[in-house]
Amino acid sequence: MRRMRAVAYLATAVLALGGAALLASGGMLHGASEPRSYAPADGRPAIVCLGDSLTAGDAAPADQSYPAWLQRRLDGAGYRYRVVDVGVSGDRAADGLARLGRDVLGQRPAIAIVELGSNDPGHTSRAVWEASLAAIVARLRARGVRVILGGLDGPGIGDVYRTVATRYQVPLVWFTAGLWSRAGLWGDAHHPNGDGYRVVADSFWPALKSIVRRAQ
Repeated sequence: MRRMRAVAYLATAVLALGGAALLASGGMLHGASEPRSYAPADGRPAIVCLGDSLTAGDAAPADQSYPAWLQRRLDGAGYRYRVVDVGVSGDRAADGLARLGRDVLGQRPAIAIVELGSNDPGHTSRAVWEASLAAIVARLRARGVRVILGGLDGPGIGDVYRTVATRYQVPLVWFTAGLWSRAGLWGDAHHPNGDGYRVVADSFWPALKSIVRRAQ
């Protein structure tokens, strides 16, 4: 029952987040954001995190987004990678596709983590949303980039991520999987706080660690 209430809350939050973004801009919200690198551009391979406000780290300090926490995990484990956050608040999957070349491929990443879709339900047809997400993964794979897909396992939306992950055989990590286990991990109704984003990074870490270990 607790799990059912949590999933229902997630679905409501996802829809509300999309609506809030729409109201804020009178249409689709395209927040201007520069890529944020959490390590020096000193030749180490890049891990680029593409997403919306959940990747940008809304509702938490700038150094406590999940990409920032991943950089700390990599550094602590002795893996020399540079994590770059290209999350833009309000983005939908089609927006991520539109800026893929500039924001992601322009960084020449070895690995990309893709988290998009929280703003699509209720505003974008499933066909367009799924096709945009699939095109992102396909283009990254065609460039030899290893991909991890971050999904939202809510009613009626989780299948989009499962379909894309299965089609392209990429790891799928449920973004909010660890956020229901205890209180105090949400910064507002739609976004984790700094502690919550650390939990998100912990969820991504096994898949990311598996990739970087094989690349050693």
